[in-house]
Amino acid sequence: MTTGIVGGRPKQHYHLGVLALVAVTAIWGSTFPLTKDLVARLPIADLYAARFGIAVVVLIAIRPRALLRLPARLWAVGALLGLVYGLALTLQTIGLAELPSSVSGFVTGSYLVMTPLIALVWLRTRVSRSTWAAVGLATVGTASFSLLSGSVSAPAGAVALTAVSAALYAVHLVALGKWSRPQDAYALSVVQILTLAVVMTVAAAPGGITLPQTGLDWTGVVYLATVAGAGTFLAQTWAQAHVPPTAAAVVIAVEPVWATAFAAVLYGEPLTWTVLVGGGCMLAAMGIVARPVPEERPCPESPVSAVS
Repeated sequence: MTTGIVGGRPKQHYHLGVLALVAVTAIWGSTFPLTKDLVARLPIADLYAARFGIAVVVLIAIRPRALLRLPARLWAVGALLGLVYGLALTLQTIGLAELPSSVSGFVTGSYLVMTPLIALVWLRTRVSRSTWAAVGLATVGTASFSLLSGSVSAPAGAVALTAVSAALYAVHLVALGKWSRPQDAYALSVVQILTLAVVMTVAAAPGGITLPQTGLDWTGVVYLATVAGAGTFLAQTWAQAHVPPTAAAVVIAVEPVWATAFAAVLYGEPLTWTVLVGGGCMLAAMGIVARPVPEERPCPESPVSAVS
């Protein structure tokens, strides 16, 4: 592992951050076939309410004092991040009800281009040419995975909702990169997941919350809550204290590669040439951002630190 300083942070922290994000995307990829199976029996809002509710209980049980004496600014930042992510997830789900999965995946993937633009405007963060090249490669890979693999016919309203959700995902990535600090990662994750649990419970409450009826379904929900919920939020929040938003977006974009791999192994889905080309582009993009560049700041200063 290389040593040295990039943007005021040791390079090894950057590399560990990238590895953490790779692990996060692999876990997210494993949730696709599981979630697809669970939503056949559970309403989406009810599933999310159970998932995030269990996740926040687990995190608080591990560190009961995690939320004690938190500065008001950290509560506000965590709640805002949770609301942004929850709204993005809700809009994406609504749009997906009317869109082919391929179109939804491509439109959602537009956060790859939005993230560096938002970072440039908001943080005045310079993005290197190599990182822009990685964004381009990942975008081509996303297109190959989605549009070239299925129908491109879609209702304009659903596409617009999905585009808004992509913009919100990009905002969440940039904001998390700006406000996340290693010492705040646990508390910030708890506040975000608590916010998500509240939002999803409110969304599910009007029709009554449906819970899993079998032990197998409960096992799936617990996996989504702990490993793919609490664990990934912690890992992403810590990682983005060391990896700038655009590079993080490129690494996270590799999620469909993992999802496809799990689908091929678990469900025997075929690996077409579009999938192989798309996966190759995404892996190449991830390889580019795996090496930090001096002009990118791995951890922009956080306003939270001023009151911590």
